[in-house]
Amino acid sequence: MQIAPHIQVIPNIQAKKARGFTLLEVIVALTITGFILGGLFSLVAGSKRLSWTSEASLVRAARLRAATNFALLENEFHDVELILESYDYESRAGEILEEPLRKTEASTFTLQSYEIRNNERDEVVVGSRWVQLELPK
Repeated sequence: MQIAPHIQVIPNIQAKKARGFTLLEVIVALTITGFILGGLFSLVAGSKRLSWTSEASLVRAARLRAATNFALLENEFHDVELILESYDYESRAGEILEEPLRKTEASTFTLQSYEIRNNERDEVVVGSRWVQLELPK
């Protein structure tokens, strides 16, 4: 009596895993990686754009502050050295805000308006400063 060998085919799971990834798995992985990298690049670009904008705003604010300081110090009785390297801002003297009641009054100072203009950006800053009056003695 002869016993027939019983052959059973069992798929080898380890052999299937060793073959690699399917094309669909590679495409899905590349798509996910592309979305992640695209998001990171857009964040970096937005951050860089924000830093350039804030730097330009800071430079503009510093120039306006320098122009304001120059306008506060400048009057026709004291020579002030030009401190502005940029000619973006132009300082103009305005009218006397409060005339003294008498020209021989003890007060020799009064308030005068001034304005600082930037014609390129249509910016106008208006303020007042103390000026010395020429009064008869």
